[in-house]
Amino acid sequence: MFAEHVPDRNARILDFGCGYGRIMAELATAGYADLAGIDFSEPLVRRGLEEHPELDLTAYPGGPLPYGDDSFDAAVMLAVFTCMPDTGVQARALLELKRVLKPGGVLYVNDFLLNRDRRNLDRYQIGQEKYGIYGIFDVEDGGTLRHHDRDHMEALFSGFRTLVFEEVVYETMHGHQSNGFYAVLKMPD
Repeated sequence: MFAEHVPDRNARILDFGCGYGRIMAELATAGYADLAGIDFSEPLVRRGLEEHPELDLTAYPGGPLPYGDDSFDAAVMLAVFTCMPDTGVQARALLELKRVLKPGGVLYVNDFLLNRDRRNLDRYQIGQEKYGIYGIFDVEDGGTLRHHDRDHMEALFSGFRTLVFEEVVYETMHGHQSNGFYAVLKMPD
């Protein structure tokens, strides 16, 4: 799907929320040569640099991205919004991505949508009582995550032209099934 919308293997690509660089390594294997990755987790970035010293991975504390305007032809965000429970943080991240993407640039996103099973309904209820937003929940390792409804995601993406928005079911790291989506968005020319 990505290569269909970003066929130029010399395109400059940003992996926002790159973790330890797994997707960047896959993109490099697919022939993409100009990759940059940024992530909030310094330990994950360190791990990535140990496993893939050839990758350009940067720990990012938040705020303005350390790149100039119109720097990238494309960007990817894979399961990043679920790690940003705050709507304002999500919106600011997208504003920064809009700033660093070139006109006509492509943003590929996948993430999690709300689920209707008892396990998730219970934790959404607890999260709503604690955080005031439906879909937020705490996980055992101390993290706080968020699943979204489609309307919320489409509102966040309003400054882009949507090329693809497909609902899918993902298997999580813990072996559960979860509703999700992938979207291919384009910056105005």
